[in-house]
Amino acid sequence: MGSRTTLVWGIALVIVGSIGLGAVLVLGSSGAPLTGAGTFTSPGQRIYYTGLDDEGRPIPRTVRGGGMMGGSACVDCHGEDCRGGSLGMMFGAIEVPDIRYSALTSPHSEGGTAKPAWSDRDITRAIREGFEPDGQRIKAPMPRWDMTDTEANDVIAYLKELDTR
Repeated sequence: MGSRTTLVWGIALVIVGSIGLGAVLVLGSSGAPLTGAGTFTSPGQRIYYTGLDDEGRPIPRTVRGGGMMGGSACVDCHGEDCRGGSLGMMFGAIEVPDIRYSALTSPHSEGGTAKPAWSDRDITRAIREGFEPDGQRIKAPMPRWDMTDTEANDVIAYLKELDTR
């Protein structure tokens, strides 16, 4: 294939993907409850796995920088065990941090940099505003979740629950 043909196909794929993403965003934000949310042991587990509130509606979120990734729920990036790891993205891979409660609430190292222990307030701020305890911005694709206090506390309770398993 010539470079012009490759370019045309590339542009066409980007357009089709953008249309598909737009449809998902429009249909997913219609306010209608989603079905098939499953059975969960706690509200925090439901939020972690689905990103849905107690009425089955998506919890509003944004991704800083307008990125297309970010998943629809915490589990999509941090995994079922909350340990994170390497996540393949469209233009490479990113390292997703371990967000187990014990990992966050004890001093630790990320990429050779010492990180302080997080409080529950720090975890809530990271979820809602995208800041680490030291004031550093959490990079995209981490969404900023518009969670209520109850929802944030439920997620933190679930992270604590995982530490006992």
